Amino acid sequence: MNDVLLAFLVKLPLALLVFLLITWAGTISRRIAGVLFTFPILNGVAIIASPEPIAVADAIYPLVMFNCALFAAVISCPRVLPPAGGATHGVALLVRVAAWSIAWLAGAFVLTLIHDALPGGAVLLAGSAIFALAFTLTCWTRRGPEADAARRTTFLSFWVNPTGLSRIVFFCLAYAVLVLVSRHALDEKWVGMASALPLPGFFALATLIENGADVRPIRDTLFLGPVLVIPFNWTFSHALVDVLPAAAWLHYPLLFALWAIAAIAVVVLVPRIAAYLDRSS
Repeated sequence: MNDVLLAFLVKLPLALLVFLLITWAGTISRRIAGVLFTFPILNGVAIIASPEPIAVADAIYPLVMFNCALFAAVISCPRVLPPAGGATHGVALLVRVAAWSIAWLAGAFVLTLIHDALPGGAVLLAGSAIFALAFTLTCWTRRGPEADAARRTTFLSFWVNPTGLSRIVFFCLAYAVLVLVSRHALDEKWVGMASALPLPGFFALATLIENGADVRPIRDTLFLGPVLVIPFNWTFSHALVDVLPAAAWLHYPLLFALWAIAAIAVVVLVPRIAAYLDRSS
């Protein structure tokens, strides 16, 4: 199947679904949304589509750590990076997503250039786990359970309105531009870079900021993302190469199964971690 056609028939619906779910989840539980910001939805599709799945997975490991650092900086100063508070909702959303994407592109480009000099996945996983533990214990934002409940709304009512539909259109347009640019990548590490762009997370965060949400608790669980993504991508890429090299029809079912396991782990574990730390802080 043509790469561009694959991107629009498979990747776009998946990316859009993640954007819709992450943004809505952010109105229910900021801590769950924090982990989902780096959920490996586009990573998995890029790994399947590549002739070198392990190379794509390796390229993503440092980038997902950079994604978390960028999200943490933006969340710490939500109306300063960039200063878009005076614009209309649609303009402010596009300004924020464009500014964050440019900052991401600069950092990701450098990381991809020096990729061969960076540590391997095992070292990055160990480092990210240690940092996540230290950050979570020292920078946890105390938050009562009633704070998120006050802003809860149904999935359909959140999206089926003029503002919600316009955000969906903006997301689809931005994704189309990303696909047209990334298809000219020089080799597999650049494919990995393109698939690591957290476009659903950018749009979700910009939407939550425009809705006046307190996004600081999202930062509490951001750095758990690499602890999920690195094992996920390693397991999936090696399964394609070592276990299912000739069974292409099983690739997407395996991906969906691993997504389901990862999502269930997030939904089950994150609220328990949050409840414990809220009591301890």
